[in-house]
Amino acid sequence: MTQPCSLTVIIPTYNRSSYVRECLVALRASGVPDLEIIVSDDGSTDDTREVVAATNPDAKYLWQPNSGTPATARNAAFAVSRGRFVGFLDCDDEWLPDAPARAVRHLDAHPEVDALFAESKMGDPQEGYVSWIESAGQEAFFRLPHVEPEPGFRVLERGPFFRRMAVRNPVFIGATIVRREAFAAIGGFDPQLCGAADWELWLRMAHRFTWAYMAEPLAKYMRHLDNMSSNHDKMIAEFVQSLRNVLTKCPLSSFDRRFIRTQLRAHLFSHAYLAYDRGDIAEARTRFRRSVRAGDIHPVTLALAAFCQLPGALARRVRRLKHTAAPGGRA
Repeated sequence: MTQPCSLTVIIPTYNRSSYVRECLVALRASGVPDLEIIVSDDGSTDDTREVVAATNPDAKYLWQPNSGTPATARNAAFAVSRGRFVGFLDCDDEWLPDAPARAVRHLDAHPEVDALFAESKMGDPQEGYVSWIESAGQEAFFRLPHVEPEPGFRVLERGPFFRRMAVRNPVFIGATIVRREAFAAIGGFDPQLCGAADWELWLRMAHRFTWAYMAEPLAKYMRHLDNMSSNHDKMIAEFVQSLRNVLTKCPLSSFDRRFIRTQLRAHLFSHAYLAYDRGDIAEARTRFRRSVRAGDIHPVTLALAAFCQLPGALARRVRRLKHTAAPGGRA
C-alpha cells in the first residue's frame, strides 16, 4: 500500500516551462517536509518535462494529450496522489514560505473543517501586490457568520457562505487546501469547464462541506494578460453552466434553489448583453431567448429580446438607449 503524506500540491501546466521552474523553486520553502509535488502536463510540446527533472527530481511528472482545460490535468494528478490534504497551484502562481505548513496544522487541529482557503497577494512584481480577499471577498465576506477558534482562523457557517459564493467567489484556487476525502466525495473538477471549473467545484463543496478562512497569505496570484479569467465572454458562459450544474447536482433547499436561479438569470442577461453590446445581434437573440426562458422578465431584458428580432432603422433607434439598459442599471 502506498504510504500517505501530509500534503500534495497539484500543478497543471501547458507549454509554460519557465513558470513551472519558478513555481517549483518557490515550493522549496513550503515548510512541509513530506510535500508531494505533482506536475500534471496537459500536452505540452516545450521542455516542461526536462525543467521538472532538473529543478526537482523528486516531483512527479504526468503527461496527457491536450484536453484544453486544467480540470482534467488536476483530476488525473489527484488519482495518483498520496496526500491527506490536497492543494491546487497553477504554474504561474506561487506558495509563500511556511504558509502551507501552517494551513496543514490548522486542518489537523480542526477536523470539522473540510476545506481551507487563505488570503493571497494579487498582482505582479512590477506593479506590486494587493489583498486578494479585499478585492474578491469584499465587505460582505467579512460579515458572514463564523466562529474564530484561533486568531486569524474563521470557520464559516455553511449556508451563508454557499450563498455568498454564488454571488461572488472569494476563494483563490492557489490558496486552497482540501481534505482528500472531501474532494473524492464531491467528484473532482468538471472536465467540461475551464476557467470556472474551480468556482463550480467550490460551490458544490460549499453546499456540502465546512470551509474555513486563514487570514495569513498562503499564495501569490500573478496577474497577466493570458490569465484564463481575462476572456470575459467565455467566463460568463462558464458561470452559467456552473450554476446549472449546481441546480442539477446539489440537493438544494427551495430557498437555495430560488437563490441560485436568481444568480443564473443575472449571468444569462450579462452573457446576452455582451453579444448585444458588440453588435452580434444574431448571438444576442439566441442568448436573450435563453434568459427569458429562464424566467427573466425584467422590462430591460424583454425590450432587448424584442429588439434583437428587429433590423434596420428601428434597431439603430433602440441601440441609442443601450447605456440606460446596461447590466448595472437593471435593479
